[in-house]
Amino acid sequence: MKTRLFILFTFALMFLSAGAQTVPDTLLFVFKLHGQTRKFQMSFQERQDTIRLTWGIERKLKWLSGTYTMTPDNVENGTTLSFLQPEDKRHIVMPAGETVYLIGRKAYRTLKATHKMAYNQTTYRLLDTDSNALGIPLLHVKDVAEGEEMWILDYPPLPLVWRMKDNPLEINWTANVL
Repeated sequence: MKTRLFILFTFALMFLSAGAQTVPDTLLFVFKLHGQTRKFQMSFQERQDTIRLTWGIERKLKWLSGTYTMTPDNVENGTTLSFLQPEDKRHIVMPAGETVYLIGRKAYRTLKATHKMAYNQTTYRLLDTDSNALGIPLLHVKDVAEGEEMWILDYPPLPLVWRMKDNPLEINWTANVL
C-alpha cells in the first residue's frame, strides 16, 4: 500500500511540475526611446478577468508609480495596444478595446489558430516560435507593412508582449525577470 501511495504521489508531482508554467507577478521592462533607456517595474494582478498593471520607476531619488486597469472586455476583446506614457500617481482604466503591454485573448487565439492577427489596425503574421522566456515559447510576429516585430508569450492567461522591436513610434521594450 505504501508503495502505491509513493508511486501515485511521485506521478502527481511530475504531472503538476510539467504543467506548471507561470509568469512572475513582477517583471522589469526596459524601454528604449530616442536613445534613452528607462527601466520600469511592472506588476500584473488578475481578479475576475480584470487585469491591473501597477508600474513603478525610480527617478531623481523618488519612486514614481501608477496603474493601468484592463476590464474583462479589454482583456478578452482588446484590439489596440496603448502606448500611453505613464504619469506619476495616475490610475487609468483603459478605454474600450485597448490593452497595455499584452494582446487581447481573442486576438491571441486567432493568432494561434490562423498564424496571423489584426491589432492596432495592422496585420501581424507569425514568423516562428524559436525563442522562449520563463520557459514559455514566444510567438514572434511581424507587421508585414512597416516591419514592426513583437514576441508574445504563448501563455493564454497573459499573452504579454515580451519584446517590441522596430515600432514605428520608436517605443521598443524587452521584459526581464527581476
